[in-house]
Amino acid sequence: MSTIPPSRVPPSFASPGTYELPESAQDEIERTTWYDFACVLLFLVGTFNIIDGIASIRDSKYVAHTVQFANLHAWGWFFLCWGILQVIAAFAAYRGMRWALILAIVTAFFNAIAHLSAVKSAPIWSSMIIALDVLVMYGLIVHGRPRRPEPS
Repeated sequence: MSTIPPSRVPPSFASPGTYELPESAQDEIERTTWYDFACVLLFLVGTFNIIDGIASIRDSKYVAHTVQFANLHAWGWFFLCWGILQVIAAFAAYRGMRWALILAIVTAFFNAIAHLSAVKSAPIWSSMIIALDVLVMYGLIVHGRPRRPEPS
């Protein structure tokens, strides 16, 4: 009687916890998980920018009126528009569009630079947004291959 090597045993016959996925499947799961995480983080950062933009335009009490240059309303409109662009890029990148992947990376990069202007007035908040942007860029650059080819 011959025995089947453990690596060749079908999942239905394997004892629980002994079946391993092929390496290509494990790589795809890791890539998809990081890619999805980066898209969700970009959506979150875009939503934060929309909220900050609206608060700045409406002269909310929690927004500090000490920006590096320009005025608070100009920054409010900038972050409102930038946040909308980031949310659109996050949805499209999640759907696997190649153009959105590039747009998402670019918006995360410039958002990190733009938040450097607010480090003086809100150092913890700006540092958190910059850290989230860096995670977004990592997830999209390292693991960001579109899931499906675009129709030609």
